[in-house]
Amino acid sequence: MQLKASAPGSLMLLGEYAVLHGKQALVCAVDKRITVTLLPRADNKIEIQSHHGHYSTDLSQIKIEKPFHFVLGALKQYHAKLKQGCEINIESEFSDRVGLGSSAAVTVATLAALTMWLDIQLVPFNILRQGRAVVRQIQGIGSGADIAASVYGGMVGYTAQPLFAEKFAIVHPLTALYAGFKTPTVEAIKQVQTHFATYPHLYRHICNSIGQCAVEGIALLRKQEWVQLGEIMNMQQGMMESLGVSSPLLRDMVDELRKQSGILGAKVSGSGLGDCVIGLGAISEQYGYTGNHSSSVNSNNVQRIPVAMTIQGVHCEKI
Repeated sequence: MQLKASAPGSLMLLGEYAVLHGKQALVCAVDKRITVTLLPRADNKIEIQSHHGHYSTDLSQIKIEKPFHFVLGALKQYHAKLKQGCEINIESEFSDRVGLGSSAAVTVATLAALTMWLDIQLVPFNILRQGRAVVRQIQGIGSGADIAASVYGGMVGYTAQPLFAEKFAIVHPLTALYAGFKTPTVEAIKQVQTHFATYPHLYRHICNSIGQCAVEGIALLRKQEWVQLGEIMNMQQGMMESLGVSSPLLRDMVDELRKQSGILGAKVSGSGLGDCVIGLGAISEQYGYTGNHSSSVNSNNVQRIPVAMTIQGVHCEKI
């Protein structure tokens, strides 16, 4: 018997940085998934395989090591209950180099497969709680918003403290551009903290405003007032600029999206300093990023990522 679990990637719509301080966020699941197939073994060996390569260890010696640190972190969540080893194969529909929440998706899929293997009822909130614990154990910081999107699918209103997630089984066209590089989330957060070390009150003020954007955005989502939601995204982009997590390239990408007739609003998504810019709405399939070709902006590696929102969250089955 094998167990197969998959979870979607995600994009942050509203609430970056503020969600780390108890404020609300709005995140969505996207239709690019990571699949984990688990095959129980008769011995105590743990074998993990993906495009990153092969990893082997003993059940009694599980350590959190790259590149499979999130899978190993999920295994440690159930370490006391595991009586035998297993083989884990990981397949992904998107690169972990683009900002679609690959760490969250593989964590959620692994936890779901382990839950079914151990014949434990798959309760979404429990997977959310465990997934957030894995991320925080490995990164030292993390809101868990991307975990919530991978668990529930759709659009999710999320708060880290107290832990709360509300799924909206609603989707809307979405456009994503990838800058061609990313700064790890933990590093981006540290840069912002360092930048505002002398002005903590200003940082709190910006985070409060970003959190209010999420509150307003969720209220608009309930009424499906998409034009106004796009306006809120535009407003939060100004706050991302204030945090220092935008750049000339990201700013140009945002401006480029806003020029497209089908886009209602656009902003940096996630921790910034690279990664993705998202636009609420659809544009022509033939669209190609032209951007600012001045010598100060290197837009050669910008690419459109073909994604759409999905209401399908984590899914697990025996095969």
